[in-house]
Amino acid sequence: MNNPFFILAMGRSGTKFLSSLLNSNSVKVVHERFPDVLFYQLAYRSEKLADNYFIPYRRNVIDRELKNNLVSNYGEVNGLLRRHCKAIHRFYPSSKVVHLVRDGRDVVRSMMSRKSFKWYDISTRFVHPLKGDPYWNKWYLMSRFEKLCWYWMIDNKYLRLNCNNRIEFEKIISDYNYYKLNVLDLLGINQSEKNWKFLVKKPKNITKKYYFPHWTEWNKEYKSAFINICSKEMKACGYNLSDL
Repeated sequence: MNNPFFILAMGRSGTKFLSSLLNSNSVKVVHERFPDVLFYQLAYRSEKLADNYFIPYRRNVIDRELKNNLVSNYGEVNGLLRRHCKAIHRFYPSSKVVHLVRDGRDVVRSMMSRKSFKWYDISTRFVHPLKGDPYWNKWYLMSRFEKLCWYWMIDNKYLRLNCNNRIEFEKIISDYNYYKLNVLDLLGINQSEKNWKFLVKKPKNITKKYYFPHWTEWNKEYKSAFINICSKEMKACGYNLSDL
């Protein structure tokens, strides 16, 4: 039985695009499964709850895929399993668990143009700082923008500390050599540069209309909030904030 791979990320970081990019005749790559959206939030609250979902359901689903598929490799590019890192490490210790990161400024802007952290968004309803988090006492005074900055920071920090490898979305879509070395070679997948060039011109799940300005046009309040909340994690993930 082959070991699966898992590429995990914050929402709006290119997971659907990357799963489509990696799918081929020799590899099956799954994006997200319906129940994951609820169980991400439970896993965020508790590692025990993460195990309780992963062991009886998700592990069985993955094992069936590994057993029944005739492909040489199976993996998931799945943002909703990002809080199941430790469960994945425990039950698939030889698997590749990769952190996919995208510039927080672009992620926050995309989420501001969607429903994240609005009162009716079920995917973030139970996500907020836990006791001991520096933002725990500030949460109900924070703007939606500040909450989204915190959201990007806290989940990327978790992924950075619990994944084997990290890859940057911007480089995956702009530099084939980076993509080949850090994704294809790591996962044992073959894909030609010609095929890569063709597919990167067809992005998936894009934000069709932005209701929030590009970060180069943010006012001082937005820039200051982003820097205060996200600058440390941005630098840790390899991003330069000198142009903000």
